[in-house]
Order: sequence, then C-alpha cells, then structure tokens
Amino acid sequence: MTTELNILDKLRSSLQTQEFTEQTKKAYLYWGQEFVEFQNGQDLTSLGIKDIEKYLQHLAAERYAPSQTRNQALQAIMFLYKDVLGNDPDWIGKLACGNDKANTPTVLSKDEVQSLLSHLSGQSWLMASLIYGSGLRLNECLQLRVSDINFQSNTILVRQNNGSAGWVTILPEANRTQLSAHVEDRRLMHIKDIADGMAAVSLPDSIRERTPNAARSWGWQFLFPEKEKHFDPHTGNLSSLLYTSAKNIEKDIATAAINAKIYTHISSVSLRNSFAVHLLRRGLDKSIVKAMLGHGSDTEADCLQVGIKSPLDTLKLH
Repeated sequence: MTTELNILDKLRSSLQTQEFTEQTKKAYLYWGQEFVEFQNGQDLTSLGIKDIEKYLQHLAAERYAPSQTRNQALQAIMFLYKDVLGNDPDWIGKLACGNDKANTPTVLSKDEVQSLLSHLSGQSWLMASLIYGSGLRLNECLQLRVSDINFQSNTILVRQNNGSAGWVTILPEANRTQLSAHVEDRRLMHIKDIADGMAAVSLPDSIRERTPNAARSWGWQFLFPEKEKHFDPHTGNLSSLLYTSAKNIEKDIATAAINAKIYTHISSVSLRNSFAVHLLRRGLDKSIVKAMLGHGSDTEADCLQVGIKSPLDTLKLH
C-alpha cells in the first residue's frame, strides 16, 4: 500500500511534467490531497466506483460545490488514478457530474472562511468579514451609512433602496476594533470634506426631498466611500457622492481564495451563504436567520434575539 505522503509526492512530480496551466496544477494537487484525506488511509487501488461517487456526493452535500467544481475534482481524481497510480479501472470513465438544474450556492467551511480572511487586509478584510459575520449582500455592505452601525447594541441596520429602515442584523464582536478605527478615519475625512466644501453625499430621492441638509450630515455619510470626488448636480459642488466599487472587493475576494488554495468559485455571495448555513448548523432558529438576511417579517426583525454570536466570532482570527 502506497502511503498518503508518497502518493502526494508522486502527484506533485507528475503534474510538473504536464502541460497544464499553473492554476490547473494547483487545483489538481488540492483535489488530490482532499480526496486522499477523505479516504482516511484506505488503499486507493482497492476503491470502487461507489467510493468515488460517495466523495463527489460529499462535495455536493457538505461543501455545496457546484457541478463545475465537482467535475474539476473528478478530473483530478482520474488523473491521480491513471497518471500517478498507473491504475485505469474500467469504471473510471463512467463517472461524471451532471449539470445542476439550478445554480448551487457555494458554502465555505469555517476553516476555509478563516483561511480566506487571512489573505485579506485593510478595508477588503473589513468588508468581507462584515459580509460573512453579518450576512450582508455585497451592495448592502457597500451602501452602509455611518449611522447604520450601532456599537452599543452590536447591531447593523440594513436599509431599503428608498433609504428607509429595513431590518437589523448582528455586528460581530471581531469587527469592533477595526470598524471603530475605520469610523474614526471616516470622521476625520468628513471634517476635511466639510472644510473643502465637498461633504455632500448621494441620498435617495425621498430623503433628499424631505431633509436636503442630510446630504452633509455625518450620519448619512457612506461608511465605505469611493475615493474619487464627483460633481453633484444638486449642489454644483464636488462631493463624495458614491460608495466604493463592487468590482474591487469581488476581485480581492477571488484573489484571496486562490492564495488560500480554495478552488471552488468564491464570491461575496459565498460568504453570505456561509453565514446562514453556519448559523443553522449551530441550531439557530430558521426564522431568526431569515430575519437577519432580510427575508423575515417585521415582527421577527424587531424581535431579533440579543446575544446571538456571529459565526465570525467563532473563528480564530489573527
């Protein structure tokens, strides 16, 4: 029986001789190691088609991996058998992952979230950790206003598109220090913008018409503003009208996933999905989770339990 270490060494060596892209080599090595560890010491040459199917089902049911990811894992397993073990059983070619009837949401394990966040820093880390720790959609995180953060109650107010209050979710304890520092930096920026006559921020029409001066108020400033100033047609001045770009944070998350050796397709949606699944696996009532995601009734949102621990606070962050 070949040991796990020998198999992975052979896999690594074999991949170096192939004309694969570096990304494919990394992915095959990752899935090869995952597959070997999943078998828990069993002799791979003694496995059959049902053992491989069991692993692929594990990826679908436990890792929420879409068919594209499962197919990549399967190709890595086939390469492992044919090119590394020199074993080409007649059933290997019969394996295939069908296309999903619907897009399967990707959910990360807690270890994967922890690894992903460890490869982010600064504002990107703060936003990604809020998305996972509070269950925010990317746009909800981008459009947060300063007054939406309540450090006393450890909650975040998520607004409707018209600017009115929507629902409340939890503010992770793990975000408090960095978020407090970010808010202070944002306050100093606002003071400078006021001095320069550029503090007016974009507001929903209903808010702007009802309280025109709100555009310059501290509470309505975007928590994550775009760095560039824009011409405000309502005031005729340059101002911090907009929030930061969604493309930047998605790019940073995708890069962090590669560096963390996570080869499923990862985006901000994956972090939000993981927030919900990790809370449900802890036994939290589904109606409470739905309320924090913005799918619950007003009553459920108003009755949000005090003391719910964010999944972010269960990680070992550095």
